[in-house]
Amino acid sequence: MSAPPHGSGPRPVSRRKLVLGGAGALVAAAGSGLLLPGTARADQVLTSNSTGTYNGYYYSFWTDSPGSVSMTLGAAGQYSSRWSNTNNWVGGLGWSNGSRRNVTYSGTFDPGSNGYLALYGWTSNPLVEYYIVENHGPYNPGSAGQQRGTVQADGGSYTIYESTRRDAPSVEGTKTFQQYWSVRNSKRSSGTINTGTHFDAWQAAGMPLGAFNYYMIMATEGYQSSGSSNISLSGGNTTPPPDDGETTPPPATGACNATYRTTNAWNNGFNGEVTITAGSGGVSNWSVPLTFAGNQTIVSLWNGTASRSGNVVTVTPAGHNRTLGAGQSTSFGFTASGPSSPAPSVGNCGAG
Repeated sequence: MSAPPHGSGPRPVSRRKLVLGGAGALVAAAGSGLLLPGTARADQVLTSNSTGTYNGYYYSFWTDSPGSVSMTLGAAGQYSSRWSNTNNWVGGLGWSNGSRRNVTYSGTFDPGSNGYLALYGWTSNPLVEYYIVENHGPYNPGSAGQQRGTVQADGGSYTIYESTRRDAPSVEGTKTFQQYWSVRNSKRSSGTINTGTHFDAWQAAGMPLGAFNYYMIMATEGYQSSGSSNISLSGGNTTPPPDDGETTPPPATGACNATYRTTNAWNNGFNGEVTITAGSGGVSNWSVPLTFAGNQTIVSLWNGTASRSGNVVTVTPAGHNRTLGAGQSTSFGFTASGPSSPAPSVGNCGAG
């Protein structure tokens, strides 16, 4: 995050992120008193750096000031935090991979002198650290960057900023990378964020994102301050990209149908996205087979779980997108090595 405007003025602060994407296991020292992920009946209190899954949601907790901050994981999608005279910390709940999705959250947030509440994540190729800031203290965390315009989204106006971190810690080690910010001008602590609206606005401003290989969390962050938060998540279903002139298919008459598009391509690699639309009776535990050419190999996949048999990769839900009502859609994406043509062949979508 950016430091508050004191001393010589705003400057980036180095903060090491813990994960390289996907849900990690919590490692607790003997006698720490921490519960293992997956324990649904008791709250889990985090005081040391860790990542994992809890009650169906991915979590991340990082601080450079152990002993000054704690984050408590409660019922599915709920966490609370409290920090006191900490130097820097960030934590929250969400998903092991980012995507276009509607994120509904509610709660309370006390930023103290310098903290913020934001939907936060990373992409790869290009490596980008991104924030959709819903609330913050006296200091605007995006203001140290270059203003790139505004976007009307989610019932309010956001100012877009871009900044560059040079030789800084990231999910891929020490690298130089861009930071993208959408900072809400009318602060709030409850609402719904349509991430795709912000992603499209950044793209239009010349700020392209990469592949969603890393986590997306509804995060609380504090820097040289004291504060607290209590946040609950709901929703989080993925949303399809904007219409590029293609006709949106009607709801399937069977369990579901699936359509494919290539979202990005480069020398010997590409990103693909498959959108699943439920039929008139809805669908649970959908399953979609993809057939790849012999010189194409999936490197990573998000918002789904993959199994492979020869050149056929069968994708099933990640958990949060397991059940779709009639006509509802979700999507999963992947990064593959090899040429983007011929495009992977999508088989019949069915219920598992």
